[in-house]
Order: sequence, then structure tokens, then C-alpha cells
Amino acid sequence: MRNIIFCTSLMLCSAAVAADKQCDVEFNGGLQLENQVLTLTTEQNDKIVINQSKHLYVNGQKTSLSASQQARLNEFYDGISSAVPVAANIAADAIELANYALDETFTQLLGENNSVVADISAQLQELKRELNDSFYADDGSIRLNSAHHNQGEFLSEGFEIKFEQAIETIVAHSIGQIMVTIGSELIFNGGDLDEFEQRMENFAVNIERQVENQSEALEARAEVLCASLANIDRLEEKLQNEVPQLADMDILQVKHYAM
Repeated sequence: MRNIIFCTSLMLCSAAVAADKQCDVEFNGGLQLENQVLTLTTEQNDKIVINQSKHLYVNGQKTSLSASQQARLNEFYDGISSAVPVAANIAADAIELANYALDETFTQLLGENNSVVADISAQLQELKRELNDSFYADDGSIRLNSAHHNQGEFLSEGFEIKFEQAIETIVAHSIGQIMVTIGSELIFNGGDLDEFEQRMENFAVNIERQVENQSEALEARAEVLCASLANIDRLEEKLQNEVPQLADMDILQVKHYAM
């Protein structure tokens, strides 16, 4: 029975971390976006800054660019600025989808207005708050600091682990209440455990069908995000080759695995 509940819940993790499955995205050095200023720190400790006006500074010195180089730099900056809220929204929507599935699952098991559903919402909303704090400043502007992402990875393993741990904690804390409910169900409804388990399996299938389209939509959005990140990586490589001061700028590494 516990496995049915757990699998019903965790089926949504694939959507939440779809970018991780489709992308291998890592930071070499540091990347920070704050107050519309993009700061890159190379592994050689060179500091590259692109300000709000998209002027380029390398180790404090303004760097002049040709028109084509400036256009490429603009595209690089805009790509990162656009990718951050997209990534945040995908993860936030995955949390909401998981919240819905877990709510439905435990309401089916324990009835309306049970404490487990409230605990589900509280834990997943806390995860969502942490996510928002990572990607949005207090004034609502987007931000990103690669130092806050585990092992230099972008919205992947660290988020997945927290997501799974939240669900595991919910299941572990509620298993006693679930077993009492199952016992009552069997006592007062004929004691047919096989029938009860089959009913729960059918419920799990129905929940999966209900969220399948939304999960697929999340995965499609993650695929688009991954393609955008791969394009940013290509732009970075071109800037490395075209602008001598940026030769060591190799901050973003992206491998895109098409679905």
C-alpha cells in the first residue's frame, strides 16, 4: 500500500526535473545575475561584467566591441535573463502539479479536511518559497547565483533531492494514520484487502491520467528551455573565439539530449 502511495506521488518528479533529464547544465566558475547586472567569474578569477546597458567590462576595464560582437553579447545576456524565469516557472508549476496529485491521493485515503493534506501543502509551499528566493529578488526582479546551486548544476539534482525528500517525509509521517484508515475500511466494509488495494491502484491510474497532459506540457517547456540554454552555450563559445578578453569565459557547459 505504501508503495502505491509513494509511486503515485513520485510520478510527478520526472516533470519537475525534466530539464535535468534532457540537459546536462553545469557552471564552470561563477555566474550571478542581480539588478540586471550579469557577473561572470572564470576559473582563472577573471571578472566579466555586462551591465544594464549591455556594456562589457573585463576586470574593471570597459571593453570595446564591433557591431557584430555587441549583437552577440546582447543575445547572450538576453538569453540568460530570459532563461532564469522560465526555469523558475517550470519548477514552480511542477510543485503545484505534485501538490494537486498528493492532495487528491490523501483525500481519497483519509477523507476531506485531514491534517496530512495541510502538511503536504505546507511542505511543498516551503519548497516553492525557497525556489522563488533563488530566482527572484524582494522587488520581483530576476536573479541567479550559481553558488547557490549544488555542485554547479542548474536546477537539477539539488532540487530533485529536496522534492523527493519532501514527499518521502509526507508519506513517512502519515503512514500510521493511513494504516488506521485502512483498518477501519476493512472492518466496516467486509475486510476485502485485495478489493481495497485494487481500488487504490485504479485511483493511482486515474490520477496519472489526469496529470499526464500537464506533465507532458512541463516536459515540453523544459525541452524548449534546454534548447535555449544550449544556444547560450554556443553564443558563449563564439564570444570566446571572437573577443580576446573573453577567451577564458567558458562558464556555461550544456549538453542537450533531445527527447
